[in-house]
Amino acid sequence: MKEKILSSLGYGGLGVTLSFLLIVLFYPPYTAMNILIPIYIAGLFLGGSFGALKGKVKASGYAFLVGFLLTIALYILWLKIEFSMLYSFSLLVAVVFVMGFVSAESTLDVSIVPFAYFGGFVLANLLFMNSEISEIEGSTVSIVLVGIAGTVIATVVIFLKSFLENTARMSKKI
Repeated sequence: MKEKILSSLGYGGLGVTLSFLLIVLFYPPYTAMNILIPIYIAGLFLGGSFGALKGKVKASGYAFLVGFLLTIALYILWLKIEFSMLYSFSLLVAVVFVMGFVSAESTLDVSIVPFAYFGGFVLANLLFMNSEISEIEGSTVSIVLVGIAGTVIATVVIFLKSFLENTARMSKKI
């Protein structure tokens, strides 16, 4: 059951990211959100359904959760207390910690990790789209930079972990 949930989350994050790319490519910037939200929901639902039925990924599900929860934590911290950009970058340690303990199921799982993390980031931003975050100096830049840096860090950590695991497996065969 846990594997199906993680696969559903990983592919759901991939679906949200692909929806985001579709919107950026084909819709003008002044398009109303009531037109765009169903596209995000469709991407999340289709990706999650595919992941539950056919997918077998583990690290991508954790990447989606980390991207989603880290972005929500940043929004709450920026809205409730005085926060700084330096502190927001220190939260990226959570990405290294979680992705360092998770093993990828396959090369496909490793490939989906950045898309799943970014999908969690986009989904969390959609939840806070009507907040007054833009009035707080440095908050929007901080959240976007941490989201992009988190995607890169999650990708690098899972690639490195996968490389080290495969190298150790190969050395045992020799």
